[in-house]
Amino acid sequence: MKSAKFTFEILENSIKFNVLGYGHGVGLSQCGSDVLAKQGFKYDEIIKYYYKDVEISE
Repeated sequence: MKSAKFTFEILENSIKFNVLGYGHGVGLSQCGSDVLAKQGFKYDEIIKYYYKDVEISE
């Protein structure tokens, strides 16, 4: 499975898995972030790509 966030249901002759997406469910794709980084995006640009109206500060 591509996500650890799932539920399952035991049926008569099978088990049904309901997988709820990829990753941790907070909106940032690790694979997508990696692609953006390889395209030259900086960390702050990647964060702002996935999360709108954020401010990064020290």
